[in-house]
This record gives sequence, structure tokens and C-alpha cells, in this order.
Amino acid sequence: MWYKGVSFTSDQCALVYLVDAAGTRTTTDSFSDLSQDLSLSVYYNESRHGAPYIQEAKAILDESQYWLSDEGIENWIINNVRVSQTPDGLVRVARNSNKYLMRTSPTNGTASLTTPFLHCTASLGQTSHLFVRRGERRMHFDCTSFIVRNAGHSAGFDEKNQLKVY
Repeated sequence: MWYKGVSFTSDQCALVYLVDAAGTRTTTDSFSDLSQDLSLSVYYNESRHGAPYIQEAKAILDESQYWLSDEGIENWIINNVRVSQTPDGLVRVARNSNKYLMRTSPTNGTASLTTPFLHCTASLGQTSHLFVRRGERRMHFDCTSFIVRNAGHSAGFDEKNQLKVY
């Protein structure tokens, strides 16, 4: 998802497609190889970590707050980030009065991330899916089909990995 629209492809497809205001067409857009684990480089990129920051981290933890509600919800506030966990395992992490919110639930196998710029949901089980919305651009995958939407146009891959324009 980017300013041009939504570009997509698959491992079994030699072409890259773009869904933009004009509709669906092939494009020369390229994709980074995401088959490798890049989580550590993303996590450490521009982060302040290591021995020089131990005192700062300790000060932040010393100022953190913890309380247990009457409903059994555990709550923490650490460096203006609120973390809460319900007795059934639902975890919420929020910043700036829920403008930035992440939720995970082990009970029903769901996760969501909401910011002013992006909304994403995912679930496991019989209705497994991944959904991402950024402005008017959307992407949905449910293990049988993959669909992107942008500017009133939709396209994706069906269960046979064939392009389908809706």
C-alpha cells in the first residue's frame, strides 16, 4: 500500500499487479524479499538500547504504575504506555488515549492494531484472516482468497491463485 495504490503478487505469479484509481493493471513495481526474519533489525532500528541506557530504563521502570482492578484486570502504565490484561488473557497496549492501540486475545486467537494511519486485524481458527486498511486502501486474506481494494476498484487471487477482478 503506497501513494500509487496497492501493489500485489504471489510466489506462484510472475506478474505484479497495481490497483489504483484507474483500475487493475500489471506494473513493474518490485517487492523486498520478506522470507528472512527481519524482526530484530526493525526492533533495534533507531532504538536506544545497551549499557548507556540502563539508568534511563531503570528510571522509567521506577516511575511505572501497577494496579489490579476489582474485575481482576491487571494494569500497568510505563512511560505513558498503558498495558492491561484481563483474567481471560486479553491484552491491550495503548498510547495517547487509545489513538494507538494493540489488542491480542489468546482465547479467541485474534489480534488487532489501530493507529490514526492504519487498522489491521488478524485471527486464527475456522475463520482465519488478515485485514489491513490504510485510508481507502484495503487488503484482505482469508486462506481461500486474497483481495485488495482501492479507489472503488477490487482485484486479487482466488483459491486457485488466479487473478480475479471484481
